[in-house]
Amino acid sequence: MTATNIAFTILIKINGRQREFNFRKRSDSNYDTDTNDEQSNRYIFRMEKMEGNWKIIGKALPEWLLQSETLISEALEQNKV
Repeated sequence: MTATNIAFTILIKINGRQREFNFRKRSDSNYDTDTNDEQSNRYIFRMEKMEGNWKIIGKALPEWLLQSETLISEALEQNKV
């Protein structure tokens, strides 16, 4: 069995700012994801498919990120590998 590393980046406009989201596909078909804010704080979380919808799973995430779950989910669905 060969391990395949699938990773990609998507630019998503949130609150008037372009944000870069990096996705890395996990063996369970979910994605490890990271992004940063204006102060260069990096946020690492997982996008997990639950009942047909992508959900943000993580700790100590900022409100702007949690409120953008639908935008991030739509972009992931359009670009997923």
